[in-house]
Amino acid sequence: AGDIHHTGFCADDYRAAFEQARQLAARGLVGEIGHLNHYARADEADGVGQADAYFREVVRGLPGPVSTSNSAAVLRHAGLAAGTQWVRPGLALYGASPFADRSAAQLALRPAMSLHSQVVGIQRVRAGAGVGYSGAFVAPATMDVGIVTCGYADGYPRHAPTGTPVMVAGVRTRLLGRVSMDMMAVDLDPIPQAAIGSPVTLWGADGPPVEEVAMAAGTIAAQLLTGLSARVPVALAGAAR
Repeated sequence: AGDIHHTGFCADDYRAAFEQARQLAARGLVGEIGHLNHYARADEADGVGQADAYFREVVRGLPGPVSTSNSAAVLRHAGLAAGTQWVRPGLALYGASPFADRSAAQLALRPAMSLHSQVVGIQRVRAGAGVGYSGAFVAPATMDVGIVTCGYADGYPRHAPTGTPVMVAGVRTRLLGRVSMDMMAVDLDPIPQAAIGSPVTLWGADGPPVEEVAMAAGTIAAQLLTGLSARVPVALAGAAR
């Protein structure tokens, strides 16, 4: 049924554990007792049906509210989610898609978090010169490179490669070379109007989707959205950045 084996009880032990929990509730030691299941493969087309049927059979006839569905299950199996008292959307609340084959826009989700920075330096790099640590990117021709104040100490993925999408002054461009602790380099050739102070969106509403950045970096959107460090300033929507 796609067991995840993180916490909880296996099917054979479940009813006995539930009865013990009810005894604790009768003594006033715990509150309401319910049933929680977490799908191991909810983002896959066939990852919910069998697991859900198995869970429903295990809890059949037992009192208490039921909670099952994460973002993927809510979006892909709304009928099953509607049959429970609680759902647990996570990634979808950030406005990101849990699916590799469907974008947030296709799901009518809007980004709830954007990561912004700015250009603080512009380097004219000659053909054959390296950019960043170890010269991980070598300029194929003379080009302008922008230095952006964001790095892995802020929670941006260090392993994001050259080509990871970035938005500078409203124009889509790419990351160059290795992300360092406090800064990164971006390609300014598509943006001749770029200057010191030009706004940069690393992901979010007016930049590349966080899922696309995560895919380029070989990770998932949830890691990026939850991985920003405490030193990143936070501004609510409509407030000054």
